[in-house]
Amino acid sequence: MSATEEVRARSRVKVGGAAETDLLVTSAPAGRDFWTSTLRTKLSTNNKELRRKLRDLVIRVSESTGVVLFDAVEAGVPTNVVKIIAGATGESATAIMNLAGVSQTTFIRKEAAKEPLPDAAGHRIMGYLRVVATLRRLLDESGDPGQMKDFDLEGWVAQWMHEELPELGGKTPAEMLRNPEGQRVVEQVLERMRGGLVA
Repeated sequence: MSATEEVRARSRVKVGGAAETDLLVTSAPAGRDFWTSTLRTKLSTNNKELRRKLRDLVIRVSESTGVVLFDAVEAGVPTNVVKIIAGATGESATAIMNLAGVSQTTFIRKEAAKEPLPDAAGHRIMGYLRVVATLRRLLDESGDPGQMKDFDLEGWVAQWMHEELPELGGKTPAEMLRNPEGQRVVEQVLERMRGGLVA
């Protein structure tokens, strides 16, 4: 069984004072394995394929626990993730590098050495993926699959990330991804926008 396959185990526990209950414990891919599907294949230049890869990453983020996401960032965020985000959203790789706070020189050096992004950049990329996962969840909860079918999630996120928002004190969501507190605020803004995301 590979590290990315779901591992299930049953355990008997007492819940409160009640009788023993079967709980299904699921373990998700940890650390470097979190990024395996991102690294497994040669990176496509096909926009549809890159959008699919980004959506797969967003689903993985939304289905993972905080501990799994912590381990994934600690193991190192691959440079390919920057290219996937850039290709899927139509932004330049340089724009995504700027969002992550990594210089082009550092990015090229890390990519050539097959090393992950610097820690701070990895945290910002995970913050970006968490924001997209929050948006995806809110849209899924909106209950209108017809509206979702035509909604350009990647394009909307790319544009929205660079809008100065009064709720963020005139800063852009991209600026707020610089630290965990800012990331939480961006997710809270999305939660408050729940009813008016798709026009």
